[in-house]
Amino acid sequence: RVLCGTLRTEDIEYHMFGPRYTKSNDLNNAVPKQTIRCYLLMGSSFVRVSSVPAGHICAIYNLEGLQLKNVTICDTMNCMPLRGFDFGLQPLVKVNVEPVLASDTEILERGLLKLSLADASVEVTATSKGERILACLGEIHLERSILDLETVYCDHEIKLRISDPITSFCETTTWFENEDDFDAVFNDKSPPLRQSTIPPYCYEEGLSYANRGRC
Repeated sequence: RVLCGTLRTEDIEYHMFGPRYTKSNDLNNAVPKQTIRCYLLMGSSFVRVSSVPAGHICAIYNLEGLQLKNVTICDTMNCMPLRGFDFGLQPLVKVNVEPVLASDTEILERGLLKLSLADASVEVTATSKGERILACLGEIHLERSILDLETVYCDHEIKLRISDPITSFCETTTWFENEDDFDAVFNDKSPPLRQSTIPPYCYEEGLSYANRGRC
């Protein structure tokens, strides 16, 4: 959506601000600058236009090189980047994705990056064990994301190994033994409870430290 001014095709080089940009003199925090193409969305078609005025929604070409989910475009450096949008949807289904051939690992990582940039509802995370977790909104969304990952977003079609859905360990409302005996609970001399929430989770300690708590 164009919030202010007029967006023009290939006439001006625009600054591309990421959501976490902060003004500083750090050379690593440089803002990329490039031209764009503007298109109007007409049903299933894209119509190229020379300019788009404020208040209109358009599609922009030539942003695929930016590894950002949200981009604020401005013709000057005096810009306050938008932090993105909260759609109120949280991914529910999580699986571990790994290539059948170990040589395709780098291709898979680049494909996951492109998928996460193309679909704002997808979350991609990595664990300390080296697992690549793909989180989607539901089973159908997961199937479509995996299909796109195999055939579209990877440099060439690769075979993937998908794990069973992953269930996170969370707190519950189940009462532990003698919880209604307040004197026994408050006067207990046992060591303090350890947090067993994942992530982060200390695999070396194990769940034995949380037997008296909610885990």
